[in-house]
Amino acid sequence: MLDVKYDIKILISSIYDCQSNIIMNYQIIRELLSEGNGNISALHNEIRHLQEKVIKFQKELRERYQYSH
Repeated sequence: MLDVKYDIKILISSIYDCQSNIIMNYQIIRELLSEGNGNISALHNEIRHLQEKVIKFQKELRERYQYSH
């Protein structure tokens, strides 16, 4: 049971980390656009990748949480 709770905490931390990185990337994109630099495709790709990871972590979290009850 403790392993499941530990795994759930790790998944939640991973989701928060990804979300923080997404927010940071959006801030960088805004700064680059305000400076006139339009080379933001790599940041958009990273945001998509992070969003996919969040979805994966959320799905895994739901599955683990369901089994812990």
